[in-house]
Amino acid sequence: MASKLKTEPPALWIVAGPNGSGKSSAYGMSSVDEPMGSIWIINPDLLARRIHDFEKLEPLAANMAAVERIEAWLYASIETHQTIGVETVLSTPKYRRLVEKARARGFSINLIYVYLDSVELNIERVRTRVRKGGHDVPEDRIRSRRLKSFGEFGWFFTQADRADVYDNSGATPRRVLAKRGLSMLSYDRLPEEMIDAVEREDPGFRSLYDAD
Repeated sequence: MASKLKTEPPALWIVAGPNGSGKSSAYGMSSVDEPMGSIWIINPDLLARRIHDFEKLEPLAANMAAVERIEAWLYASIETHQTIGVETVLSTPKYRRLVEKARARGFSINLIYVYLDSVELNIERVRTRVRKGGHDVPEDRIRSRRLKSFGEFGWFFTQADRADVYDNSGATPRRVLAKRGLSMLSYDRLPEEMIDAVEREDPGFRSLYDAD
């Protein structure tokens, strides 16, 4: 009889949310685990900073190098059936192809999405991060990326086998919505933009969500 470790499918974890939402703190509370052990969640900002510090590249070149290496690691992991995860603002559809390839390779797709209840709070959190030595993001980019990220949320949520959505506006992340396969449990209401995004991908979601 095959053991559970050998039959458990690998997983692709996507930890997403607008700039300043506190993605790392949320997935730290999300029981991100696998039978084979801990999961490598790639943090693009941290990687770019390490490339800048250790390889002495300018910030823009370090960011570009980080993007190239992350893409290579992700696709290599999919090809070798290794569980892996990545942090992303999710302001573009670039990870859709990765999800589709992972699905075709038998991966489970897991999403952790973190948001704040206002864009002003996102901006303030980024400013606080900068004061502590973290990287900056221009205010106009924070605003535009937040809307784009909410728009992308719909596709990734509908593709996910497992999803946990957190409001991180308070002192600790608060789970708002959980999805496990075809089952969904709502703890509080999502922002309307996110509900609309899922409705575009899955007509009827709003009616189901409102009835929950």
